[in-house]
Amino acid sequence: MNDLIKREQRKLKTILLIAVGAVVMTACKTTKTTESVPKPVVVKDNTPKNINVTAKLDVNVKTQSDNINVDGKLFMRYNEMIRITVVPYGIMEAARLEFTPKEVLLIDRINRQYVKAKYEDVPFLKKYNLNFQSLQQRFWDEYHKERISLDVGAAVLNIKLSKINNDATWDANITSVSSRYKAVTATELMNKFGGF
Repeated sequence: MNDLIKREQRKLKTILLIAVGAVVMTACKTTKTTESVPKPVVVKDNTPKNINVTAKLDVNVKTQSDNINVDGKLFMRYNEMIRITVVPYGIMEAARLEFTPKEVLLIDRINRQYVKAKYEDVPFLKKYNLNFQSLQQRFWDEYHKERISLDVGAAVLNIKLSKINNDATWDANITSVSSRYKAVTATELMNKFGGF
């Protein structure tokens, strides 16, 4: 039974690493892109004409010892929110990352923990000097590429976007977290999964 728990914790750690790695690596140079769809039309004030984007995420992570596939969704509303949900095996949401102009919300649904903080209070965002504007710029520049391969040293992330559309029906308000979830600091959450 103890081996099963350790295996599941390793999977959850990998899932969280994938989600956080995808966010952090969007601020880094991509190594390969193929097949693209048109970029949004930009009007005079540099605001994209289509301010809503949703897409299905298929992330494959290859390390020396593992080859893991994780599904998820990407939701973006220009100048309001970037939301990434991680849904392993397509069954249930395991993690949610939400980025708004003022704050970050990271939810670990498996362990019922969450972090709601300013950008400068989240170590991995501070380390890479990431804020809402830099993340938004990178995501809006990259979302039209259907395949992105990122080499992050110990692993290679292959991200495939599909079902890209301009769906405006999703709620761009920050998720309200149930009282059953424990508020933790970003450092506590990251240390639980080996740190970043």
